[in-house]
Amino acid sequence: MGAFTSELTITHLSGNDRYSWRRWRLAEPLIYEVGGRGSGRVIVVWKGFVTDGPSIPRPLWSILPVWASYSRAGVIHDCLCCLIAGNNPHPEAPTRDDADRIFFEAMTVLNVGRVQKYALYLGVRLATWFNLRTTMIDYNTTLNAT
Repeated sequence: MGAFTSELTITHLSGNDRYSWRRWRLAEPLIYEVGGRGSGRVIVVWKGFVTDGPSIPRPLWSILPVWASYSRAGVIHDCLCCLIAGNNPHPEAPTRDDADRIFFEAMTVLNVGRVQKYALYLGVRLATWFNLRTTMIDYNTTLNAT
């Protein structure tokens, strides 16, 4: 099972557009090891990466808030999807299917409850099946995969 080796440290961004209040910038890198600590299969979400957290539709926020136990998994998923959309996929996630699988693994590592985990996973799978575009690529023009 994977392992987070850093904390999620974010700073709120402000702006004038309609959804600017939902954007956050990583103040420090977020590091996740696929397959477990010491696996050598590392995903680093770089300092300065902009995220909106898990993309949960607003009507569901009362039961699935954006920032919760699964937030770090959502940021990892945002980053992997951005890299894929920017034609620079991470070696651990060359496809959205792989990114979705890592998201599920990361939620398991974070001990996300079974119902929440499967609801969120179904959401990202639907986005993949319908080929929905990640909007975070608009805010991360320099895709620095590490």
